[in-house]
Amino acid sequence: MPPSTLVAEAATCSITLRPGDSDGYLLDARDLKALAIASLTQVGVPAADAETVADGLVGADLRGMNSHGILRLPVYIRRLIEGGFSPVSSFDLISETAGTALIDGGGGLGAVLTARAMDLAIAKARKNGIGAVGVRNSNHNGEGAPYVIQAVEAGMIGIATTNGSPIMPVWGGKTPMTGPLPITVGVPTHMEKPIVLDAALGMSSRGKILYHAERGQQLPPGWLVDADGNPTTDPNWVKNGGWILPIGGHKGWGLILMCEILSGLLTGGAIGQELTNLYDDLDQPQHNGHFVIAIDIASFIDLDSFRRRMDGYVRAMKASELAPGFEEILMPGEIEFRRAARQEREGIHLSRKVVDELLAAAKEVGVQVRTTA
Repeated sequence: MPPSTLVAEAATCSITLRPGDSDGYLLDARDLKALAIASLTQVGVPAADAETVADGLVGADLRGMNSHGILRLPVYIRRLIEGGFSPVSSFDLISETAGTALIDGGGGLGAVLTARAMDLAIAKARKNGIGAVGVRNSNHNGEGAPYVIQAVEAGMIGIATTNGSPIMPVWGGKTPMTGPLPITVGVPTHMEKPIVLDAALGMSSRGKILYHAERGQQLPPGWLVDADGNPTTDPNWVKNGGWILPIGGHKGWGLILMCEILSGLLTGGAIGQELTNLYDDLDQPQHNGHFVIAIDIASFIDLDSFRRRMDGYVRAMKASELAPGFEEILMPGEIEFRRAARQEREGIHLSRKVVDELLAAAKEVGVQVRTTA
């Protein structure tokens, strides 16, 4: 697809850089969102779509999922400039039934396409009890939590998955065929925080390992192997032929395979080595596929009753007698909700290198950023 054309008129925004640790700053989430929106609209992304992408990136940082956060913005901008991402995300209907739809994303922004897909799945579930939407010919869509939270906020159970570039072999092999793909599930509650399971099915995600490499941190044992399949704690191997190990050995690999089937094969999209890495071939679409499901709880049981039973179940689990070494029982997503609330108040920590890259990317596309201490 042709490269994006820069908007002639410069945009402006302001950010405050407060001292963080010795290697970084604390930034307000609103400042980061404004910077992301300004940068994206400068390369032709419609304002509403730019806000969707910015919400996803900054939201990931707020929840502590820095590997999927604002550090991705520079490569998004570069791909938009060079033509790997289309700034206008088409949402072309290929096939449809009462409860399903298949969408061609036209090489658009994965976050925009997945959010629209979940909106469509929710609308179908309202009428039919369940909605499932597949997307093909898309690109990197970031953290999965925002998409299932859309369903949760509609009083539904949300499920989302995606495929990605091949950085992991099949179980027992050495040829990269898939990646540590994610499965995300969201369940509404009444007074308690929703259950949000957002799990890459590798011992870690590539983005998180790159984040460790960026900060010069070693990995925990058991996450990664080198190009010969030997265990390593050096995160740089993920860029040099090493691969991430699946959770649970062959069982985790089986779950990854199911994500690939739903996102790539069922959608008629790209799979395995047909996909392009986010950081390679920046003028080429990645061809990611996504798959989302919305389940209307009220089609099975009274919604209010379900929410209240969920609260009771959560409280019963959290009241469990603690095993040695544990201070509290935590539900999936609970840590992230707490972290987001704290960082909304205190600011998001970013390394100096990430901030420098953000400012350089913004400057390149004509955003004038005023920084204050």
